[in-house]
Amino acid sequence: MNDTHLRPGRHAIPVLATLYLMTAASIAPAQANFEFGDAEDGLQVTLDPLIQGRYSYARAPDGSTSEFDFRRAWLDTQGTLFHPDLRFRLQPDFSSGELSMRDIWMQYAFRDNLGLRLGQFTVPFGLPRDIGGPNRLFTELSVPGNQFEVPAGRDTGVTLLGGDGEAWAWAAGVFDGRGRLDQRDDRPATSGHLFSARGAWAPVGEIPRDNTTLGRAVERTVALGAGLQAADRNHLRDWSRGLEDTVDRQRADWVTATADAVIKFGHTSLSLAAFRRDVSPNHASSYHDLGAELELAQSLPVDGLEVAARHAVLRHDAGDERWQREWGAGLNWYHRGQRQKTQLMWLDRDADRSDWELHLQHQFRF
Repeated sequence: MNDTHLRPGRHAIPVLATLYLMTAASIAPAQANFEFGDAEDGLQVTLDPLIQGRYSYARAPDGSTSEFDFRRAWLDTQGTLFHPDLRFRLQPDFSSGELSMRDIWMQYAFRDNLGLRLGQFTVPFGLPRDIGGPNRLFTELSVPGNQFEVPAGRDTGVTLLGGDGEAWAWAAGVFDGRGRLDQRDDRPATSGHLFSARGAWAPVGEIPRDNTTLGRAVERTVALGAGLQAADRNHLRDWSRGLEDTVDRQRADWVTATADAVIKFGHTSLSLAAFRRDVSPNHASSYHDLGAELELAQSLPVDGLEVAARHAVLRHDAGDERWQREWGAGLNWYHRGQRQKTQLMWLDRDADRSDWELHLQHQFRF
């Protein structure tokens, strides 16, 4: 990592940009989104723009870097087409400076507790993706959370969804195993497919849409979840561990499982997840990976403020016992719930080295 020397005036640019977003949040109307049409008439559209501005500072033994960027900048568009039971979602993302599509799908409801979704969308599997980045305690996935989830979180396929969405829910689908549409040029064809499923049950309260306290007392919640993925000749990861220098040879058959829980009571929210994956690469020895994460949120006496903590471990290829650990801490300030909030996060992804990251981020949802 190269040293970055900034003149004092340049430090003001990311700070002023973040302050601008915070000011805009304070004067924005309380409107949650923009709605057009009527679902009963067959056409209804909801526009829900989101911007996450982030200033990041990374420290390493050989130097440091800092930058300001837009972590997310999308226009979430949802609604119904022709019939109230036929829904759609389009989620273009402009954060990279170029247009890319996160979600693009249609869903038909056969009845209240059963639907069919086709297109590109979040693969049902683990708790972090089930909650979603804008609603997570830590915006960034943990080391194991990132390793065991499908990269970029989305794939193209078809999924059955069921449940009432409050006490219980499930989803199971088949995907092409190539990731998001805007990344396909970097990946070769694959002869296999990806199967993924998830189920969640809340014996107390409702299935949570976040794992935070929102800086205040919370409704008592106990929610349990589990997920399973299986694939053949899949190349979403570097399965050969660098033994092969051509991407088209880096395929594997694998099975991944996860179990998780979210517990909320009083002013505390606790979430934990465990992962295991068994891998059989085409051109390397078989192995299995293990991972776990624990996140804690505690609201403070000041309304809207909470402290956050995270600890995660990953044993990447258990045969070599290569452990990687992550520690995280932060302060979250909620202005209008998850829609508008400011986050200060510290992350150390390798306790054996003196490198760490500091993020100052503001989320502004119109």
